[in-house]
Amino acid sequence: MKKFLTLIMIGVTMIVLSGCATHQKFVQKYDGWVGKDISALIEKIGYPDSTFSLPNNNKVYVYERSRVDAVPTGPLMGYGYYGYRYYGYSYQTVTSSCKLFLETNKKGIIVKWGYRGSCLSY
Repeated sequence: MKKFLTLIMIGVTMIVLSGCATHQKFVQKYDGWVGKDISALIEKIGYPDSTFSLPNNNKVYVYERSRVDAVPTGPLMGYGYYGYRYYGYSYQTVTSSCKLFLETNKKGIIVKWGYRGSCLSY
């Protein structure tokens, strides 16, 4: 029983720590880049996955990220000699993706940004 409670506490701690990655932090992070030069952002986070030009001659830089998480779904229980015994924890694999779009003007200044998917920042 003590081992079971310890594992429950570890699971709760993991859930609480996963709350550190939030969408609100993601929005604040990229709102702060508006008005700044794209080359500074590229230096900080790396080269984009792709770029394209808009009809107004602005350029869009696209970053794509995907994440695979193992989410606990519940304890696995089995019947043993002394009754129920804890045997482990079951997990479900969850894949999420984020696509970040950064639009720059002719001078390379970020004028706006957007996203699609499940975007989080730490």
